[in-house]
Amino acid sequence: MKVRTAHTFPIFSIDRHGALALNQLGLHHHLVGSVAALLAKYSPEIWAVVFLLLWFWPPRVQNRARRAVVYAVVAGVLALVVNAVLGHLLPYRPRPFVALPGLIHPLLRHAADTSFPSDHAAGSFAFAVALAFAGAQDFLWGLLLAAAVAWARVVTGLHWPTDVLAGALVGIASGLFVLAIRARLEGLVRVLFGLFRIQGGKRYRFRR
Repeated sequence: MKVRTAHTFPIFSIDRHGALALNQLGLHHHLVGSVAALLAKYSPEIWAVVFLLLWFWPPRVQNRARRAVVYAVVAGVLALVVNAVLGHLLPYRPRPFVALPGLIHPLLRHAADTSFPSDHAAGSFAFAVALAFAGAQDFLWGLLLAAAVAWARVVTGLHWPTDVLAGALVGIASGLFVLAIRARLEGLVRVLFGLFRIQGGKRYRFRR
């Protein structure tokens, strides 16, 4: 079953029930709502702090963590480009607080633009997948943060569950694609390493 209006992207029953349940959770539990609002609003800044720590915390030699940061940023940009294209090609999808006024209460102010797919989910999952190059631990922490951001966007009434699911798929595909072509990004990596005077360390060989 799905709710559809003329010239709009469908809103499925799972979206309606999921959005209502999570939004009510945030409304009735202040701590949950506050954490969700923080993640939903400031996830780009949180990711920026993560990248800065990975870039500047290790010794100033070339390492996998810094390369992963470069790959993650490229993957995030790619995911947002794909989302922008999809947003223009697909019909308008009203956000939960627009489609269900009085039932969904936004915990953050947001424009009533199309909600599908979620940019925050796409970018976050692209970052997480690309961070896998740094190691399993970085990937798992990144994946946890990405899932938390996607959850928060639904709790705050800004996205439907399938919005963040679609965004996650775009992000995962973007991250995997960038890792697959990382040899082609070697020039960018070396320019950035040179700019920040990061020298030495292991040289990487890439399969053609």
